[in-house]
Amino acid sequence: MTDTVVLAWVHFNSAPPELYLATATDGSEKELVSQAASASLGDVAGQVVNAISLQAGDGSILDYVQITGSDGAQVINVKGGERNPAQTAFGNKNICIQNIAIPVVRGMTLVVKTTD
Repeated sequence: MTDTVVLAWVHFNSAPPELYLATATDGSEKELVSQAASASLGDVAGQVVNAISLQAGDGSILDYVQITGSDGAQVINVKGGERNPAQTAFGNKNICIQNIAIPVVRGMTLVVKTTD
């Protein structure tokens, strides 16, 4: 098992984008927390997520990213892949989710799973 650093820029409707990060152990889920406050996604309750861009370390595969509700249910789950700057429109990102409108409520988390 190896560890992979995952970065996520989360864009909101009425706040600046915020950087979320985690060091994920390949093969298991890991919650991303904000760089500024080490806070969960649910700590910005009242905002609306408009877009999420994620990047995993070189050579790692970002299996998926999901937002989980306070009850543990999946709000959204998007499959990822390996970053290949030469073949993607998003360049240095593994996943780029745009044009979404997910209201943030207390207890929500942003979770990723990676493999090597």
